[in-house]
This record gives sequence, structure tokens and C-alpha cells, in this order.
Amino acid sequence: MTAALSLAAAFGLALSSAAAFAQPASNFDCAAYEFNTALPAIEGQDGVFFRTFADLRMQHPLDDRTVDMMGQLAKVLQENGTTLIYVTIPSKSQGMPQYLPAHAADYGFQSQIADAIYTDFITRLNAAGVTSPDMMTALRANKGDERAFFGADFHWTSQGARLGAQAIAQAIKADPAYADLPKTDFVTKAVAPEVAFSGMRRTLQGYCATSLPPTETMAYKTEAAASADASASGRDIFAADDAVLPAVLVGTSYSDSPINNFAGFLAEYSKLEIVNYAITGGNQFGSMTSYLTSDEFKAQRPRFLIWENPIYNNLAQYGAAPLEELIAAAGNTCTKSLPVTKLDATTVEASLEGLKVGAEDAIFADFGAEGPRNASFSIEGADGLIRRSKIERSQRLRATGNFYLGLSAFTMPNIKKVTVKFDRPVSDETTLSLCAHTKGDAS
Repeated sequence: MTAALSLAAAFGLALSSAAAFAQPASNFDCAAYEFNTALPAIEGQDGVFFRTFADLRMQHPLDDRTVDMMGQLAKVLQENGTTLIYVTIPSKSQGMPQYLPAHAADYGFQSQIADAIYTDFITRLNAAGVTSPDMMTALRANKGDERAFFGADFHWTSQGARLGAQAIAQAIKADPAYADLPKTDFVTKAVAPEVAFSGMRRTLQGYCATSLPPTETMAYKTEAAASADASASGRDIFAADDAVLPAVLVGTSYSDSPINNFAGFLAEYSKLEIVNYAITGGNQFGSMTSYLTSDEFKAQRPRFLIWENPIYNNLAQYGAAPLEELIAAAGNTCTKSLPVTKLDATTVEASLEGLKVGAEDAIFADFGAEGPRNASFSIEGADGLIRRSKIERSQRLRATGNFYLGLSAFTMPNIKKVTVKFDRPVSDETTLSLCAHTKGDAS
């Protein structure tokens, strides 16, 4: 959107001339916090703070290639029985614009354009076949006593999580796959107000003489109506052990934090058991990659896969490779076993000669067990050219031992060999496979 990009440029200029701004008076005797290097923010109405780099950002990239790849991911999942629900959490300024100070305009922020950016974001995803509920409208419809977001933190409160869960449940119920799933009545009860840990509040408090509002929200507990111990199943939340796995939740700290009861509200409003695999600090791909590359996903695919991600977590930040890996892992095309030769304690290789290998294919490296966090790939062409790539799993991610390398970037002719080096010794269980036409049967 041209207007949005122009304002994004203005935002950048505003930051570069930050010294020209006079920091407005603070209700909490805060000083020098607006341009601090740890977490620059501005103070809005009624003790609500906004991060200048994330909440006031006017540019949230979603290029056409990323939209296309998200559509491919949704299609491949659907072809194998899973509906993807992609949940775009709006920024705090998009979800609670009524608390923004006039000072936000000095950063080039304009609410109408920010609204249009969010709407454009989910509209394009829905058009590509990715079910994307309108969370911005849902959060703005808040009529409860509690705000949708904390005042001194960027996460949503339990009230915000409730509103979001209601919107997601409506999208799930509208899908034809919902009708045949086993339903369970869940009851949510208020427990007591609790204070959530907030790194943002702790950082900002160092610049304020008066105590900032606590990150307090009402805590809730959701249980199956017929059984008070339905949540004590051994998994994170509401795990189902039958043949049908109704729904899995992956995402960020918005989904992982127990204080907001997001998974519980999803269970209540959808009447489906929810298994929560969200990871705090995993950013846009951590939880989704950990789950789709897991043996649990391969053994029992859910009917609904709810992927939560804030709008400011750019899906194209690391190029095409993360989404290519998800598409390959989501499919069922890694069926061509390759003859594996062990080169040394941590390295295996396999010949690709005689095989037709294209840009829509992938190499699946299965270590054979959980544990490894790195897999370094070397792809060799018939002319001797070798191209290399490395897939890494950070400490917050699950070390599933399964790595999928999309081959769109390996365009040399006549690929003849692949070599994979892991960060720990391989075994007889280590295998390599070719995933042909990962974009799905309908490609």
C-alpha cells in the first residue's frame, strides 16, 4: 500500500530526528524513556504505553510470494485432512487506538491507515485460502471492565484472549470439518486476579519515579463440564487421546502464557479439545516448526491447526526457507528413500543421480531420534558446483531431529549428491529422502 509505505518512511525520518521531539509530561514521573535503547516507548491515555518500534510501526510487510506460500501451506495441510487457521494478532495500537496519545502522530502513525493495513493483511490471506479471523475487530469490540491489552505491556489480558478465542471459534464452526468432530462442553470459571510477569513493564519502570500500573488480569480455569479433572491429561492443555485430534494451537507468548487462559477459552467457545504447543520466545516460526516437524504431527494430524502470530512478526524475515520447510513437513510426499552412506561420525550423504529434482522438491533429513539442533546441507551439481545451507533450531525450539530443506534456491542443473552434517553422531536410523512436488497434489 503506497500510503502506508510513505508513512513508514516518515516514521523512519521521525526516529532519526528524535532529538527534535519534546517528551510529553508523564503521569508516572517518567523521564528519558522515549528514546532509551532497551525499549523505547510512549505513554498514552490512562497509563497505557506503546512501543515505538512495534506498536507504532506503519509497515507490516506481507509480500505476494509469502501470501502464495501461505496459501500453499494451507492447501497441503487441507489435502491431508487439516484446516489451517492463521491468527494475526493486531498491534496494541491497532487493537486499542483510543488510548494512543496525540504524540503518536509525531512518529507518522495514523490509525485509519493502520486499520487498512491490518484489513488488507487478513483479506489477502483469506483470498489465498488461508482462514484468517479478524482479530482487530474482535478486540475493539471489548465491552468488559478489563482492557484487551495490558497498560504497561504489549500482551493481551485474559479479556483480550477471550475476545480473540470467540472470533477464532466462529471461524472454526463455519468450516465443514467441524460438524463431524466430537464436541465437549467446557466451563470457564474466574479464579482470582493475578499479576503476569512483564519484561516491558520492568524496563519502563526504571525510567519512572512512580509505580506503573501492574500487569494484572483476572485468571480463569476451564474444565470439561462432565469432569473436573479433564485438563489433567499429561499434555499441555486438553489433550485428546482418541483417533481424532480436534485442534492444536501453536504460536507465541500470547498463546503460551497460562495467565490469559487462551487455550481454555478456545476450548469453551469451540467445544473442541485443544492441545497447546505454543512457545514463548519462539517468534513467528518456532512453535509451528517444532510441531510440524514432530513425530506427533506425522502420527496424528489435527483437524484444525490454529497458528497465532502477531502482525509485527514478519513471515518473510528469513526468506522463503522457513515456509518451504513447513510446506514440505505438512505434506506426504517425502516417500523416495535415498541410499545413505556414512562419511564420518556426524555426516551422511546420498546420491541423487538418475532422479529428476526440481525447485518444488525438498530433501528430508531424518536423524532418527530427537536431539540434534543443526543440520548442514551440501548440494552438489554435475559440474562440481556445491551450494550449502544450514537449518538451526534454537534452544527454545524442540529438537525433533527432522529437517526439511526446500530446493527452490538450488537451481544448478543435474543435482547429483546431497550431504548432511548433524551436530551429533548419526546412527543406522539416520535417513535421507526426496520430497517430490511439496506444494501438493493440486499443483
